[in-house]
Amino acid sequence: MDIKEYNELKNRILINCQKIMNEKQPEYTNNNKDVLYNFKSTAKQLKLEPLQVWGVFLHKHIQSILSHSTNPNMHQAEPIESRYCDAINYLTLGYALYIDLLKERHEDLNLIYKSIE
Repeated sequence: MDIKEYNELKNRILINCQKIMNEKQPEYTNNNKDVLYNFKSTAKQLKLEPLQVWGVFLHKHIQSILSHSTNPNMHQAEPIESRYCDAINYLTLGYALYIDLLKERHEDLNLIYKSIE
């Protein structure tokens, strides 16, 4: 795959990631303004940390991707591209949870943001 084809693929999947996030987010957040509400409320109910809940949810998507990578002919309950999109979205949400935790601890976020520029 050349760079042009890869960039087109990457752009398509990122657009699809945003579409999936826009469709699923109201249900996952119960229309709460905090986009991380799903992890926080589940964590509270289960007496876990939000990042632990996030890890379990992410693992489900990674496990599905790995299952299909070892058996490409496996029946797909949903298109495999959406599983990759969900994983990308969960990675973004995990990073948001991490930043949220640092904010609670009053960490200097400028140092963190500069490290990713």
